[in-house]
Amino acid sequence: MSQNRKALLRYKELDRCLNDRYHKYFIEDLVDKCNSALIKAGIVPVSKRQVQADLAFMKSSEGWSAPIVSIQDGKRKYIRYSENFSIMNTPITEMELEQLETLITSLSQYQGIPMYDWIEELLTNLRFRFGVRGTDVNIIGFERNSDLQGLDYLPKLINCTIKKIPVTVSYQPFGKEAAEWVVHPYYLKQYNNRWFLLGFNEQFEELSVLALDRILKLNYSDVTFIRNKSFDFDTYFQNIIGVSIEKGRNIEHILLKFTPERLPYVISKPLHHSQIVENEEKGIVSIDVIPNKELISELIWFKDDVEVLSPVSLRKEIKGKISAMHKIYFPVKNSFTTDI
Repeated sequence: MSQNRKALLRYKELDRCLNDRYHKYFIEDLVDKCNSALIKAGIVPVSKRQVQADLAFMKSSEGWSAPIVSIQDGKRKYIRYSENFSIMNTPITEMELEQLETLITSLSQYQGIPMYDWIEELLTNLRFRFGVRGTDVNIIGFERNSDLQGLDYLPKLINCTIKKIPVTVSYQPFGKEAAEWVVHPYYLKQYNNRWFLLGFNEQFEELSVLALDRILKLNYSDVTFIRNKSFDFDTYFQNIIGVSIEKGRNIEHILLKFTPERLPYVISKPLHHSQIVENEEKGIVSIDVIPNKELISELIWFKDDVEVLSPVSLRKEIKGKISAMHKIYFPVKNSFTTDI
């Protein structure tokens, strides 16, 4: 759950309490009420300091300029609105207006792409209701490929994942015959500007990772949906780069040596969240991941700026790829071979 959503839950609970004329809410009471609402939503409770910061924000001009007052009651003070007020009834604030303009500007970059047709209607409504246009000049460039095959399946798959609807997929892996599978969609993931569906494949009785650009046909299936009871996808992607996990492979402690020119880039943009700089002077960093084809591609992208020190198995894989490339670019010369 996003931080904005968590904050909104607290603000709504505080707003309800501060409007209550039949009870006196001291700061400890407000903390308890906020935490009860958070726990009910499955969120970790917050501290008294956080609730005090929330009240200060609600009172500020950046928030809602809420008329919050502290009223002496013996040795303590209870907190409420000094007048009939609710943050739910206030007009849009200046800060919210700026955020809305930024949102409209960002979303505008996706207009005209088939899978984002709904954005056109949303932007029209936002502009009409709040009189906000954003900017007519394109000032933000998102990485996207509107010509990528399979994007038209994305809205349908999102709907099936949310509503737990199985699908029949006609799928063609690279270099293999097309196959038809019944898949129970669990999760959608974007990586390297491609979209992937992760779901239970009835034929293989295991989780399959399907690239949307390899899907030939997609239809609803009338079989009973098999619920996901095995995979926590936040954990699933924690130990890999990309989307694929190869059978029989485990997490490896990988040591990489980068050139002095490349090391600052790798430090500022880590390969993986587990990355540690082991020896900056020698350019050695480590990551703890399950080796897969995406990791291989990432390392080859660095060319001669990186050397795999360990494990030996990964070093051999990289060496094999380099050897295959060498044969392409530097074939054994014979009477029919000429340099380009």
